[in-house]
Amino acid sequence: MIVKEPIGVCGLITPWNWPLNQIMCKVAPALATGCTMVLKPSEVAPFSAQIFAEIMDAAGVPAGVFNLVQGDGPSVGVALSSHPDVDMVSFTGSTRAGIEVARNAAPTVKRVHQELGGKSPNIVLDDELFAKSVTGGVRAVMNNSGQSCNAPTRMLVPARRMAEAIESARAAAEQMTVGAPDSGAMLGPVVSEVQWNKIQGLIQRGIDEGATLVAGDPAGRKGWSGVLRQAHRLRERNQ
Repeated sequence: MIVKEPIGVCGLITPWNWPLNQIMCKVAPALATGCTMVLKPSEVAPFSAQIFAEIMDAAGVPAGVFNLVQGDGPSVGVALSSHPDVDMVSFTGSTRAGIEVARNAAPTVKRVHQELGGKSPNIVLDDELFAKSVTGGVRAVMNNSGQSCNAPTRMLVPARRMAEAIESARAAAEQMTVGAPDSGAMLGPVVSEVQWNKIQGLIQRGIDEGATLVAGDPAGRKGWSGVLRQAHRLRERNQ
């Protein structure tokens, strides 16, 4: 006899890059299968979860079914993934943090679900849509300022068409306008100075390993949310 039953208490740890989307991807199936849950959103983007918790309460979800705790990974995340009363932990984030979640969950042999970072390959076929495909791939990776775990950040093309691919990619990148969210720009800031510095480091590492930078001037541009917030405050003060 096969009996389907709820897993139990689910610890849900969500990232900052798609905050409300990732919350729903975890909360909805947990609710549908009869589980209770404790949600820990990213400390970098906590407000979507706070509003979501208010919506759940207003909708009449019984007390104790959905629970929200705020905090960072080393404190709240570790406690949640290692707690003996949590039957499953679902984590979306970096591979480094995912390894720690799995380690913390191991002593209690709880179920672990992970959605970690990666370098998704974008395979461009050798056909009449080649240039269009390269252009589309560049534009796709720019979505959400490139802050997506499923962004096609690697492009595999036929070796004999490499020069053509580079030119198509360069043209597509140079068409992207960068600026503040209210400026009509196509590409906004990344989430924090930490992420911005990480990106600069990866670009430089690529150059050091023999890659060629074909578009953009990363050294001459500042682009994280804190800088833009400060600029807006200064502008409002001057007005």
